[in-house]
Amino acid sequence: MPKILFKLSHYPQVSETFVTAQIVTAIKCGFDVQILVKKFIDFKGKGLDEVFEKYSLEEKIIEEKIKIPRKRISRWVGAFILLVQNIRYLPKILLLIEENKKLDLTILYKMNFYKKFRGTEIVHIQFGNNHQPFEILKKVGFINSKIIVSFHGHDAFFPIYGFIQPGYYDRLFKYGNLVVTNTPYLEKQVASLGCAVEKLISIPIGVDTTFFKPKKNKITDSDSVKIITVGRLDKVKGHEYGIMVIEKLIKFGRNVKFIIIGDGEERGSLQKILVDKQLEGTVNLVGKKNQEEVRDLLRSSDIYLFTGVPVENNRRETQGLATLEAQACGLPVVLFNSGGVKYTIDNGETGFLVKEYDVDTVVSRIELLMGNSALRKKMGQKAISFVECKFSQKSIDRIWCKTYNQLINE
Repeated sequence: MPKILFKLSHYPQVSETFVTAQIVTAIKCGFDVQILVKKFIDFKGKGLDEVFEKYSLEEKIIEEKIKIPRKRISRWVGAFILLVQNIRYLPKILLLIEENKKLDLTILYKMNFYKKFRGTEIVHIQFGNNHQPFEILKKVGFINSKIIVSFHGHDAFFPIYGFIQPGYYDRLFKYGNLVVTNTPYLEKQVASLGCAVEKLISIPIGVDTTFFKPKKNKITDSDSVKIITVGRLDKVKGHEYGIMVIEKLIKFGRNVKFIIIGDGEERGSLQKILVDKQLEGTVNLVGKKNQEEVRDLLRSSDIYLFTGVPVENNRRETQGLATLEAQACGLPVVLFNSGGVKYTIDNGETGFLVKEYDVDTVVSRIELLMGNSALRKKMGQKAISFVECKFSQKSIDRIWCKTYNQLINE
């Protein structure tokens, strides 16, 4: 059974279910999976228990803990012992020291930790900024694994966590075998960072359409329309513009309720907007929710709204998984045409794309859907078929199985 190692930072993050879905995909493709993390986060009670138990994911996790003695003499003695034990790797060790541009005893300790992955066929890095040290280990020939890196959004726009460095990804792009993005929008951005186009492919994040599906016998209250959006409370999600939409609908006498699922640093400012505009009760910030809660709230809603906008360095939403989950649940969508969002909708068929910041047109599109329940239902039905055809997890799994196997056989 071929081995694949997933390289992550903090795992599992409730907001990054797509990472767990990717790991499960590799298991379904017949790989022996290991998950290397800087920090393992307790997942109990966060809606992940079932999938972790079904695929024994906790047993596959290895924390990146490299024990290096604090006392100098102990560090030297330990390093000497490791050098003797790993003398066959001496040429690689010297290359690592040269790559580091200084004599650093910790290299021996790190190398001793990473040697357990030498027999791994594929290293799949999730988020580009988690790339170290595998591209360096490959450069010096310490590992021969094929390296895949999946970019997801923030990792392709500087500053990353306040960090800017020219050539940050140069070695990764040179020694990585495949660079994956979720949309052509993000692919173009990664290419602008210096990645060769022949190494780039786009594979969208899939939706579990056996989980995200419409509620049977859904009862719709024609006197009130429930609008919903899902996304962390971050400027790139443009929640303040969604609130503007609702404010205008209320002024026009429309009976609407708006739920915003997610949490983040913008919560305080958004709450202040609601107070100032007297929209508390009409617009509800409900915080983080697990997958079941998100699905149930989508099912009980009528229209999905997303008003993402560009932020610093022209960064935009790169795909919009929640937009697909909403459509899978039978909701028509109204979206700002921002970043990669346009790739998640069949415009005019499953919903409407509107140019960024054009709140008035968004209002008119929602009024159209509010006043025509037959159109809402028709678009919702088309949305279900659209997601099933192009974004179902089963179809994305097939693409990944083919991609993994082609890479191994190159």
